Amino acid sequence: MQFPRMKEIREEAGLKQKDVANILGVTKGSYSMWECGADTIPLKRLNQFCNYFNVSIDYVVGFNDKRKYANAKPDIKIKVTGENLKKIRLKKDLTQTKIAEELKINQPTWNRYENSKTLILTVVLVELAKKYHYSIDKILGKDKD
Repeated sequence: MQFPRMKEIREEAGLKQKDVANILGVTKGSYSMWECGADTIPLKRLNQFCNYFNVSIDYVVGFNDKRKYANAKPDIKIKVTGENLKKIRLKKDLTQTKIAEELKINQPTWNRYENSKTLILTVVLVELAKKYHYSIDKILGKDKD
């Protein structure tokens, strides 16, 4: 899953891939794979990237052109995330099985996300946010606006 703005943001800051890799505590190879879209950046690393460059996740993934939310929080709130996932599912009048099918995951995995046992994967979160038109930052409890 490619997020072209990662490269734009890095280049605007005048940094090389190895510099961002060092900031994130990963190898240059891992960062390079994320930036070119050959692999999907883990959500915690994406959040770390966004915090370092002071940009929203929604901006980085290309959901909008708003670089930063006024009341943005730096941390992902796993409990809030789970509660928000459940609210979205209920608002759409879906069972856990149905939403899991739509996102191409299994129901026990969705249950772990919704009950805050496991942090949702980046690829699943992006698909959910796209499909149902939600802000990733809001789902994660990073933005309250």
